[in-house]
Amino acid sequence: MRANQIIRNKSLLLLLALVLLASSCSEKDNVVSTSNDYCYISSVILGNVKRKVQNTNVTFSAVDYEMTINQRTNNIENRDSLPYGSQLSRVIATIHFDGSTLAYREKGSNSEWTSYNATDSLDLTKPLELFLTSNDNQSSRIYTLKVNVHQQEGDSLFWKQCDNNVAELTDMTDMKAFVLKDKLFVLGQKTSGITLAERSSTETEGEWTETPVTDLPATTDIQTLRQYEDMLYLSTNDGSIFSSADAKGWRQEGSTYSAPLKLVEKTGKYYYAISEGKILRSADASTWEEETLDTDATMLPTTDIRALSAEQANGNNRIILVGQSENSDNAVVWNKMWNDSEKEENAEWIYFPITHDNNIPCPRLEYLNLLSYDGKCIAFGGASIDNSKEALETMYVSQDYGITWRPDKEHRMPVELKGIEGCITSTVDENYFIWIITNSQVWRGRLNRLGFAQQ
Repeated sequence: MRANQIIRNKSLLLLLALVLLASSCSEKDNVVSTSNDYCYISSVILGNVKRKVQNTNVTFSAVDYEMTINQRTNNIENRDSLPYGSQLSRVIATIHFDGSTLAYREKGSNSEWTSYNATDSLDLTKPLELFLTSNDNQSSRIYTLKVNVHQQEGDSLFWKQCDNNVAELTDMTDMKAFVLKDKLFVLGQKTSGITLAERSSTETEGEWTETPVTDLPATTDIQTLRQYEDMLYLSTNDGSIFSSADAKGWRQEGSTYSAPLKLVEKTGKYYYAISEGKILRSADASTWEEETLDTDATMLPTTDIRALSAEQANGNNRIILVGQSENSDNAVVWNKMWNDSEKEENAEWIYFPITHDNNIPCPRLEYLNLLSYDGKCIAFGGASIDNSKEALETMYVSQDYGITWRPDKEHRMPVELKGIEGCITSTVDENYFIWIITNSQVWRGRLNRLGFAQQ
């Protein structure tokens, strides 16, 4: 009995010694050896891709074009196709996987497998097979990697002249274009008074008609026309606000202010206007309150006042105000931003000055046009005040709500309109077409990809 107890004790001591030895070796080498049957690709990230744009090679980062991995079918591809003209013969792809080895070859070929190296470029012009071996080398898996590229120039802006020598637009000045209920309108001034030109459709073909507008006074400032949902608003030089549901019949909102008003924007809660060097706010177009500015009011625009409203993905709301001031060699830009934590009426107006860090301003252009397009602010118009740019020569793009304005080197205005004289007006319809109306001509253009079917 005692002998058996001694044997058991010796066995326990021997087992304990082995455990301590193993622990000592593990601590000494600081290495833990594992072996499992894991065998899957977790992500594929594309690097920089070259692309030919108008006979010029440019490079862009493809990291935002997500590669989707279907672990059931073992297919890997991008749902959002790369831009037209992308060159895939030499692309670095970062492939994250759990397994021991990864190799590749062209799909359907019988060529030798090439070991994957994250620093080597891949030829992705044709689908690849990715051969992955598990950590324990007991199993394997073959994925198909395919990179999709648009077969049309999705990022190119193409223009088409829809109408020419439109009688209803002839001799019209001070024009303002807008789209209402799938129709294109231009409100403008003729010698006979304020008139409305109406196009029957925003399709390629359309018929024009003209209607005199008798409900608006001669003091109407047509360029202050703003649109909120399906209603139109504008102001007069004697301090009145007018509204309309069809652009033909107009009625006054509220009461006449004691000084001239230039309507800046209409939101769901307020009217905003500039008057006597101040920005005013009113809920009913009768009682006006002065808005708070973050800098001297001398930098407020006085002419060519344009504005956009934008709702950001994070819930912020903005008004982007752009215009001309004699106190600036460039267009002046202001922003008002509010959200759930800061009420609209409490948000102050912020001026974006030209500084060392912000030295790409919007130029002063005659007949300034400001549009929201493709998630950006775009500006264009007539000749620049300093005569360095011709009319409709360049489109200026801001992706930061008006802080910086870069000349767009990819997207061109209609070359036939470069240098044209006279009033220029524009608008965007629900199918993402930009309409430009000038000199009795009507043009429309769209980024190809905005016309692609949504997947």
